[in-house]
Amino acid sequence: MFLPSILVIIFAALVIMLILPSFSPLVIVIVSVILLTASTYQHFQFFWHEYQDSTWQASLKIFAPGLIITAVFVYIFFTGSAFLTSGTLPSMPTMELPPASTATNAVTSAINTSMNAVSNASASVANSVVNATESVANSLGMNNQGRRNNNNGRSNNTANKGPTTSALAVV
Repeated sequence: MFLPSILVIIFAALVIMLILPSFSPLVIVIVSVILLTASTYQHFQFFWHEYQDSTWQASLKIFAPGLIITAVFVYIFFTGSAFLTSGTLPSMPTMELPPASTATNAVTSAINTSMNAVSNASASVANSVVNATESVANSLGMNNQGRRNNNNGRSNNTANKGPTTSALAVV
């Protein structure tokens, strides 16, 4: 029993070191799936009677749906509580075009105005969500002291901060 197992291990090591590196990842995955399927089939053929005689866990099958549902609710709870306690939302990056006074056409001015409106609206929504989250967290006793403002150091001034490179400004 000892020598055949040692020979199989040595043969497997030689295959792994000498032959396997020359195969592509796709071939390795296909061979792995085939070997996993064959070994699973062989395992169930060999141990089928042991699985048939093992009946102590059959009464636990009725608890499986409840365990899965409980695990999903616990995951949702911890994910939600992590969101509530962090108090930060990803903010939208500032989008700027050249000031309207230097724009070469009305299209650039309209785009600049609409992007400022979208940026202001998204910042307002983000601040409202953070304030609501902080209100809920405070009412539940989960407030974090020293939390930074959602603006991340940005000013609320929506005026243009200078010209930027834009494809529309060249037109």
